Amino acid sequence: MHWVVQDNLFNERGFHELLRVLERGGIPHTLVKVIPFDGGVEPTVDVDGHVMVMGSLSLARYARRRGWTPGAFINERFDFRVWREHLGEFLLNGDARVCRFAEVPRQEGAFFIRPCLDDKAFSGMVARWEDFEPWREQVLRVGDTPQLTAETWVAVSEPRRIQSEYRMVVVDGRVVTGTRYKLGDRVFSSSEVEPDVWTFAQRMAARWGPDRAYALDIFVHEHRPHVGEINTLNAAGFYAYDVGKMVDAIESMPF
Repeated sequence: MHWVVQDNLFNERGFHELLRVLERGGIPHTLVKVIPFDGGVEPTVDVDGHVMVMGSLSLARYARRRGWTPGAFINERFDFRVWREHLGEFLLNGDARVCRFAEVPRQEGAFFIRPCLDDKAFSGMVARWEDFEPWREQVLRVGDTPQLTAETWVAVSEPRRIQSEYRMVVVDGRVVTGTRYKLGDRVFSSSEVEPDVWTFAQRMAARWGPDRAYALDIFVHEHRPHVGEINTLNAAGFYAYDVGKMVDAIESMPF
């Protein structure tokens, strides 16, 4: 398999570890720069056989246009509304109200809001109405990103206090590696994943997944693990998960 990696995308050790893993394994790969606005990559990559990309969503979308296999694991199921159909009771914000961005009703006190799609329209955040309303008015008036419009579907819920956060990598229904990347309010990268979190992640992976490979984020709230969100593996950060295990799992996938 030929790996196409976006150069200098990830400002973390996982990016450099990915390159070391590919080089040590003699796995062919190309570093590319992504041309803004989905314009392609430099240098141009023309190879035969299977291709896997790691980088931004723009690179993932480019891989889909090129018809690369596996290219990128990205589809319409990376959507909060779809997750809730399959994992509702296990979602941290399973009780969220879903509506269009322009139609978010006035909220009293702090609230959590995130886009339903994994398209980076904006980052999920805790906000207050006095800050959210003027920001929304500005977005609707002048635009913010191509993905964020009046029609963007969002999920709105009460904030939850998160005790710890983990990123787990799932390939063909199996959790192959993981990392704890946040403890309380402290952001850091650790390869430590408690057994109950790992077991819960595997239960969720066996229950349902949006694609053959993805990043499953587990959040611990009130001492219980929940599904926080599901991300496109090709465009998700590494933190401290075992990049070698991820590469081995992708390389071993039958196509």
